[in-house]
Amino acid sequence: MAEPEITVDLLMTQLGQSAKEAEKVVNSASKGKGKKLVVVLKSLMAEGVATSGNPIQPSEGKFLYLAAQKMDESTSQEAKRLLCKYVFSKNPAESITLMPKFEGGLSYLVKAKDGVDEEKFKASAGVGVEVTEEEVAQLVRAAADKLETKIKEKGYHFTGPFRGQLKSIQGLKFANPEFVVKASSQEFERILGPQTEENSKKSKTERPPPEAAAAAADSKSADPAAQKKLDETAQRELLTRVAIGLDMDVGKLLTQFLGDGQDGAKTQTVNPIDVDGGDNAIDYSKLVREFGTELIDDALIARVEKITKKPAHHFLKRGIFFSHRDLNTLLDAYEAGEPFYLYTGRGPSSDSMHLGHLIPFMFTKYLQDAFDCPLVIQMTDDEKYLWKDLSLEELEHTLHENVRDIIALGFNREKTFIFSDFDYVGGQFYRNIVQLQKRMTGNQAMKALGLQTLDNIGKFAFSAVQGAPSFSSSFPHIFGAKSNNHCLIPCAIDQDVYFRITRDIAPKCGWKKPAVIHSSFFPGIQGQNTKMSASAGTTIFLTDPMEKVHDVIHKYAFSGAPQTLAEHREKGADLDIDISYQYLRFFLADEDRLQEIGRQYSTGNMLTKEVKDELVRILQGVVRGHQEAKARVTKEEVAYFMSTDPNRFGRE
Repeated sequence: MAEPEITVDLLMTQLGQSAKEAEKVVNSASKGKGKKLVVVLKSLMAEGVATSGNPIQPSEGKFLYLAAQKMDESTSQEAKRLLCKYVFSKNPAESITLMPKFEGGLSYLVKAKDGVDEEKFKASAGVGVEVTEEEVAQLVRAAADKLETKIKEKGYHFTGPFRGQLKSIQGLKFANPEFVVKASSQEFERILGPQTEENSKKSKTERPPPEAAAAAADSKSADPAAQKKLDETAQRELLTRVAIGLDMDVGKLLTQFLGDGQDGAKTQTVNPIDVDGGDNAIDYSKLVREFGTELIDDALIARVEKITKKPAHHFLKRGIFFSHRDLNTLLDAYEAGEPFYLYTGRGPSSDSMHLGHLIPFMFTKYLQDAFDCPLVIQMTDDEKYLWKDLSLEELEHTLHENVRDIIALGFNREKTFIFSDFDYVGGQFYRNIVQLQKRMTGNQAMKALGLQTLDNIGKFAFSAVQGAPSFSSSFPHIFGAKSNNHCLIPCAIDQDVYFRITRDIAPKCGWKKPAVIHSSFFPGIQGQNTKMSASAGTTIFLTDPMEKVHDVIHKYAFSGAPQTLAEHREKGADLDIDISYQYLRFFLADEDRLQEIGRQYSTGNMLTKEVKDELVRILQGVVRGHQEAKARVTKEEVAYFMSTDPNRFGRE
């Protein structure tokens, strides 16, 4: 069997990967994990062509790519043959292209180092097992009946944990996940009625009156359940001390001994390193409550318009930038004649930015134009070296390309300073970093960033590096070494934790607290429970060809429309979960047109294809326009924006 050459074009057209992911694979093909991936991928593709007798299609190739990431050189050819036989099977009863079946079969093959048994593989992959939609509905109904009391108590907030518990039902092991989600949604509506704000709230346990609490405290020793809880608390504290003392992963140790985090439900995680809505869309109201920020209301938007004498950006009007810290305080200072500057940043982990990366920069451009203020942009190449598997040489390249991406957006060249942490850290900037570091603790870093004791020490110290640009004295060539100007930071809300810590420390150093304005996430193409990521295979990069933009939207954008045309005409699309409509909220500035699309689509008068066609036209315009602007950004222009010459900012 002739093994194919792994090229960018092959990875995109046959394996369904993005241009960026394809380039990453090809560029790393000669070293480490990248070399292993390519070796296995070549073998799998050759086996796939031999099995099917036809060129590989993306719908099949994506499974080969997933398998290549799990297998290694020790995986037998027989294992690869078996996988391809059932991935490429045209017999629906044998096919394992349903993800639960594929994952079960792949898991068996990866673990079977001493030879594979086809019957065991078929059992692991559920070959021949067909769970109908009716059977799924019956099993989910039975589970819901057993948990009806808890569902009524917890409301729709219990949806995620309920679906997690369904995974333990043997009859659903190889069921179509879409059937399971649909059936569980129907059961919740049957038990609770239509979803409302009230029945979606997390239930609160009533606090007993003081006399009852005192009585309970007196009888704790006689209450076995209370004693067990005390015992578990003591065990948790002991295990935590042991883990830290032996430099072990605290979370894993608690999971091993106490079962922490094993209730089957995925919960929401939002921090600078990880964004995951769990089993649901990101709950921004919950983030506002947990983070202690303030919602941006109509009065605040009207105030911004009055001060700037310009219409508010549609990101503000549509609640895309939805939360803030001390924005009113900053506007008070601005009206009193006190200057402020803007600070935002970018971690250059890939050699092209994607659509999601544009959001904070588009809004920052609006703020700079509206307030006519200076802007500093931090390029956190050091952060990406600490967190990613990237070499210093690779980061030098990605830095340059990302700076060109940012300049192409049209920032004021006389009022914008872009800097690399690797190149700029030193002098007054480093003095400010150290002042922050002295007042930060390891516990803060672990709690805020989800770090563990086994993480490299650079990660613990990085919070101070990202906090330092919040203070104008970090830029003596722009503001002066003794300056103490106000600062406004536009960023996605996952970055808030850095500035929460920074704001707490600022008064101790005699600095003004920076104001922060937060955006929601630009969602991933396949759903609202995460954000678009440079590592995902369906990401639209600003370097992608126009046909790639078309294909990604039409093939992968999650639809909020019902499955049948008749049902769609009757009920219309759910705009809140429809990714194409959500993307239009970001990139279609014409409010009247957006409202018209929303009305037509939500009432079933407009089809998903028509909405996607509209979105493709707009996104192709954005990507094409950016590519043309970037082509005009020279090395000399990059050097100018990154220059520390004080004359550029009116200082000598």
